[in-house]
Amino acid sequence: MTVKSRLRQLYPDSEELIDIILMTNNHAQVGVRLINSINHYDLTIERFCMTGGQSPIGYLKACMTNLYLSMDGEKVTEAIEEDIAAATMFTSGDVENQLSDTQLKVAFDGDGVLFSDESKIIYKQQGLDAFIEHEKKFKNTPLTKGPLKCFLEALVKLQRKFYAKNERLTCPIHTYLLTARGEDCSGARVLNTLRSWGLEIDDIRFLKGAPKGPILQEIRPHIFFDNQMFHIEAAIKMGTIAAHVPYGIGQKYHSGKLIEQPAKDAKDKK
Repeated sequence: MTVKSRLRQLYPDSEELIDIILMTNNHAQVGVRLINSINHYDLTIERFCMTGGQSPIGYLKACMTNLYLSMDGEKVTEAIEEDIAAATMFTSGDVENQLSDTQLKVAFDGDGVLFSDESKIIYKQQGLDAFIEHEKKFKNTPLTKGPLKCFLEALVKLQRKFYAKNERLTCPIHTYLLTARGEDCSGARVLNTLRSWGLEIDDIRFLKGAPKGPILQEIRPHIFFDNQMFHIEAAIKMGTIAAHVPYGIGQKYHSGKLIEQPAKDAKDKK
């Protein structure tokens, strides 16, 4: 891994680098097979945890996990409910993009991912005009955090290690924000929020409702996070590895249409 190897060169005695942990609910008896598979595919995984069928959440907390990725949506939801940054992985399908092998590119959606969905709720329930008025009113009020804010914090912390060694221009981590907001009051609120958090994003695209797929094809991130499945599907069609963040009001919509969700129990039906 380029990022880890370069960090090791700059900070040979540091323990605050990058750890990838393979978390599986298999039993310890399959450990040898896991090790053989890791070696076969030449994966940079040095630690793994076998929970024996138990929930991984306690182990994630013990490992101070900055990001949990899984193809099991229920486990991802459980992690987010415990305030752990998490997302459900999807492959890029039949199309494969040529990815950079010298720079890790990570792309985020804004509302419902880095930020809470407080503004998105206004938009979905009351429409665009109400959303614009709301953002004008609260332009200088920071948005509350979303489920992946802590992961961005971890990336920025790593970036600053390179900056401290005068390697800002050659930093092997590059972050992107792709938001449906425009370059107006709603965009200003995003910038004010990041400033209030003391965080930087390298490349911000205010799309004003334009499709994200073509932008993803242009920047070719190693992973893209969004909380709405129609954006994930568009990303996959463009050959992007995408991860769904099951958070907020965006889960009730698909392709801009409200999804009727069945009640969970009798109380919900009343």
